[in-house]
Amino acid sequence: MADLDDRSEVRLVAHCRRCRGWLLSAKSIAEGIGPTCAMRERSEQRAAAAQQPTMLTLFDVAA
Repeated sequence: MADLDDRSEVRLVAHCRRCRGWLLSAKSIAEGIGPTCAMRERSEQRAAAAQQPTMLTLFDVAA
């Protein structure tokens, strides 16, 4: 009978959608992005949102 230590390990891995690096954790695989890239992506989204002008509605315009 084969020794249990001789078994090869099988892991589910995927590529990060941003940097194409290997994702190993279950959370990163489910999200499709690694933690560092996710942090950078959120930062870029906040910066882009801050640069966009605020939209005014008809009720915001003083007559």
